[in-house]
Amino acid sequence: MFFIAILLLSISIMLIYRNIKSYSTIFLFGLTVGYTLSFIGLVLYLSKFNISYEFVNKFFNFTPGSWNSLVLHNFNPDFILRILNFGTILFYFCFLFFAISYTTSRKGNRKMIPIYILLTLIAVVQYFFYDPRLNLSIQDTAIDYNLQGLYKSYIYYGDRIFLFSNIGYIVIGIFLFIRNYFLHSHVRFIKRYTLFNLISLILLASVFLSMFSWAPDMLVRTTFSTHYPNYLHPDIHKFLLELRILPLIAVLTLVFMAYTVYKYNSIENYYRNLILITDRKIDTASLGVRAFTHSIKNHLVAIRSEAEFLRERVGDDEESLYSLDLIYDSCQQAFNRVEDAGNKLNQITLNFEPIDLNVPVKTALKRVNLKNTNISLKYHAVKDSIIVQGDPKHLQESIYNIIKNALEVVSSETGIIEVEVKEIGDWGVIKIKDNGTGLQTDDFNEIFTPFYSTKSSSTNWGIGLSYCHKIVTGHEGKIEIDSARNKGTQFSIYLPLFL
Repeated sequence: MFFIAILLLSISIMLIYRNIKSYSTIFLFGLTVGYTLSFIGLVLYLSKFNISYEFVNKFFNFTPGSWNSLVLHNFNPDFILRILNFGTILFYFCFLFFAISYTTSRKGNRKMIPIYILLTLIAVVQYFFYDPRLNLSIQDTAIDYNLQGLYKSYIYYGDRIFLFSNIGYIVIGIFLFIRNYFLHSHVRFIKRYTLFNLISLILLASVFLSMFSWAPDMLVRTTFSTHYPNYLHPDIHKFLLELRILPLIAVLTLVFMAYTVYKYNSIENYYRNLILITDRKIDTASLGVRAFTHSIKNHLVAIRSEAEFLRERVGDDEESLYSLDLIYDSCQQAFNRVEDAGNKLNQITLNFEPIDLNVPVKTALKRVNLKNTNISLKYHAVKDSIIVQGDPKHLQESIYNIIKNALEVVSSETGIIEVEVKEIGDWGVIKIKDNGTGLQTDDFNEIFTPFYSTKSSSTNWGIGLSYCHKIVTGHEGKIEIDSARNKGTQFSIYLPLFL
């Protein structure tokens, strides 16, 4: 069991290391390394002094031969204690650091650098406080100068401060995740990620504390001879061993974590496949539209040319000229719409630049025509700039398409459309909400499919939202829909901040 656990943890470390792109993944990597080193250090320490084989056998499932092989190795006990102390301290501090970095935006993470430095210094002080060689030197000095009472106070209070602070880091970290979950409960993908991390970390911390709530600890004492220090037994809870609760906890934790990972991956695969299917439908539709537009444009050009020819032949016949103008204008409008449909589904080249998210929103709002309606269009913007890396032209076109869709589903007398720009975590967010007819839940998965539409308008091709999906995912963003029948619809566009 021990070697399987180490193998799984090693694989986890490699997977995390390959994807280190942010503070949170760095601290998650450190958390996993600390967890692994703690278990390795404990097993090596127990084997060094042949302590508690019964415990090791029941929990780690060591065979007598494997255990004897470890016992016979001449490991340096001070080095083993340093591994154990380093691993436990690294786990506690990275647990808190991971929670802070995950629940704080990238801007906030930069502001948190002084706190990271301060906590790192505390971790360094704690590491040296428990260093075996340094402790032996302090003990010898206390004996030489008859300061044993002062030394005991130093050990007692220092030990309590660090042990309680380490537990505090776990509690604060879990609290930050719970707070983040409720703070962003309206954002589905953030809520899912937070819940997954919260459950996994609670289980991980439970197993770790059941094994290492005593660590780090002063496990070395001076003797009558400085060459023969006394190494103490770690304060492992014997009643857990006797009741066989600890192995059961470990097994249940692994099973539940595996189930959580399975459910998390299932959700992620579902949405990933949904995006792939939608992109495939868009690409397929694009091929069809190109063939269709090429053919239809030839016919429209021919009709328009004949209309121009007939205008020259009819002379001053006003009725004929009026009809021919209608034919010509209709051809031109159809030509433009076919051209627009083809362009929206064709391969799009995005020209990225740092932009304030309010700029494409304001540009899109200027295009909205509310003449002859009583529709209320409200715009809520933040005072501070929200900078994203994006293509302003395609972003404003996507926003305009969603607003135009909202205009088609709200009442011309009582319609209300609200556009809001704000920042959530590491995301710039555009919310477009209407009080229209709303959507059926079954429509959510098909809404971005080309030529799919819930409206019966003859001028609606069902391409606008496919185009929006393509633009947003091209910006490595996300687009979510919240809707209920007769209660309105809200589109939320999430774009990663540029920092």
